Amino acid sequence: MTDRQLPSPSDDELNVYIRTRYALLGVDISVLPESDPDAPMDQERLLANGRLILRQDVVAADFEIDPQFNLPVPHPAPFVAWTAEADE
Repeated sequence: MTDRQLPSPSDDELNVYIRTRYALLGVDISVLPESDPDAPMDQERLLANGRLILRQDVVAADFEIDPQFNLPVPHPAPFVAWTAEADE
């Protein structure tokens, strides 16, 4: 199997995907103004934000986890109760 890089989707393709997802959720974004900087939200900013989130998700999903990395935890591991350190 070869590692083949797929082309990134265009803004227009992502817009279609975002509009479809909103429609499936029952949200009609056509009631928002197309582009209005004075509006709390408009279609242009909503779609730009959606594209940004989708592209960030792809980057995050491509993160390789180091199996040797131990995450620090705010509480001691349960086995500490059976060691000499717990008595001190």
